[in-house]
Amino acid sequence: MCTDTDLVCPFSPEDLKDIELSIGYNFNDHAKLTNALTRRSFWHENRSSCSDNNERMEFLGDSILNMVVAYILYLRFPGADEGELQKRRASLVKQNSLSLIMRDLGLARFIRMGKGDERSGCRERNSILADTLEAVIGAVFLDSGYEEATKFIHTHFRTMLDRLDDPACFEDSKSLLQERSQALFGVTPVYAVLEEIGEEHSRIFRMGVFLGETLVAAGEGPNKKEAAQVAAARALSSSEWEESVHEKRKNAL
Repeated sequence: MCTDTDLVCPFSPEDLKDIELSIGYNFNDHAKLTNALTRRSFWHENRSSCSDNNERMEFLGDSILNMVVAYILYLRFPGADEGELQKRRASLVKQNSLSLIMRDLGLARFIRMGKGDERSGCRERNSILADTLEAVIGAVFLDSGYEEATKFIHTHFRTMLDRLDDPACFEDSKSLLQERSQALFGVTPVYAVLEEIGEEHSRIFRMGVFLGETLVAAGEGPNKKEAAQVAAARALSSSEWEESVHEKRKNAL
């Protein structure tokens, strides 16, 4: 249950269960989770029933994330100089990386935001998703300390951490996917709108990335550019599409 000064916990028991299953962590104090998912715009509109917003937790979570990632890199790359370590850290904690994790966790629908933010499509903006993930990291730290926050980061950044040995991972996802697909199959990825959701002022785009006629991944975002980057990043996180494309090309011969 919520133990802070919020009058009512805004999430149902089912929602709390979904959130905690998704992030792999059970909060002792659900008020910290509530605050982590509350934007200033919501707090401003609901001060009588909302005690805080997530900006302070975002600040804390950003610092913890950078410290944990820096320590991981320091241990993993003993021969790397400061510049190389900074470049690798930047690739892990950049906005696109954090927003991709948030989308995969499915937490965007639980973010509490003001009516203006909602109308302008903030729920799917990379910047909002990235800030919220940092706030959740801060909330985990406040709830259980450094060890649990570190576990959270290791768990949800595992795929990106596993790619650290590949220098190409520091390029943007679309460029990297194009290089890989051309090297493997001599084919350039093509991006197409699969779906447009919502009103014009808050539209969400779902973009698909195709190799030939094969849809290899899809991504969502507030504009086509961001949605395409998400689709490319998802394609890079799996090798199943490589086998599928290879099989189709072999059968076509």
